[in-house]
Amino acid sequence: MTVTQVIVVSLPGSGTPLLADLTSALGYLSYGTMGPGARPTRAPEIVAMRPLLTAAHGKDEAELLIKRAADERDALDTAFREAADALWRVWWMRLGQPVAVASPADPGLEGRLARLPDAELPGLLPGHGCWYVDSLDLQRADAGFLRAWQTGGRPPIVFHHRDVRDRIVSQIRSLSRPGDPAGSPPERLIYRDIVGALPTMDAKITFALTDPGFPGMEEARRCQWLLHHPAVTVITHEDLAGPAHGGTARGRERAVAQLLGAGLTASAAESVTAAQLHREDDDLTVGQWRDCFTPAHERLLEQRHGDLLGARPELSPSGD
Repeated sequence: MTVTQVIVVSLPGSGTPLLADLTSALGYLSYGTMGPGARPTRAPEIVAMRPLLTAAHGKDEAELLIKRAADERDALDTAFREAADALWRVWWMRLGQPVAVASPADPGLEGRLARLPDAELPGLLPGHGCWYVDSLDLQRADAGFLRAWQTGGRPPIVFHHRDVRDRIVSQIRSLSRPGDPAGSPPERLIYRDIVGALPTMDAKITFALTDPGFPGMEEARRCQWLLHHPAVTVITHEDLAGPAHGGTARGRERAVAQLLGAGLTASAAESVTAAQLHREDDDLTVGQWRDCFTPAHERLLEQRHGDLLGARPELSPSGD
């Protein structure tokens, strides 16, 4: 059965853009950390707007907006965009993600959408969507959402993870590069200043291993449950990487099959090509940590984060 909305938990530094390329190839718009929010890039067909407009404004006002669309299409599009912005915040809060108190979203719209049953949310957006988050903390996510998911398993949850050492190296390289302040979470801006001030890669790795708040480390701990829950689909970057990034073709095929098994659009499987899962990005290379970690770093990792080592994916000796 094909699902319209999927939640992907992908820890910082896990090579999330490569997975987003795959879900996009399967026909899913990226929301959350990999997208601009819940607003579609293009205005959808009017019939596809009806569910969200009805939920946000009530049936009578929604039908009035739609009937006036021939003469007042701009008003209809504006109403849909505002409702989509409010819906993004509702989804984000139910998933336990941080939101700013000050928001341009209409509090009335947000309040009405926040009161909807969890089962109704996935059907409000047109088309297919994939909600990307850095973590899914059981202590922060909305209790009603968690209960609904535990009971019905919808939306399906995909956990995308990677060897902790490669995640650290990828995070350091990302934080060492200039970024767009408007598109970065505030904690990343702060850690970018810190990492940028450290003189060597050795010092940066030591800092990442010893600072308790370094991005991605606590998120990994809070997401350990995802590795064990039978209803969660677990995909590794090592599988998804494919030959172009140090993995294998068989691993990439396995990752695609896992997503299809989770309910993503099976009819689009043939559109996923090797070219669509290749990026000119060294941060995606499997095993890059070997050129950066010293024996001292390995000891620090064992001392400080030994609980995460059992979850690190490895390629088998045969390359599979």
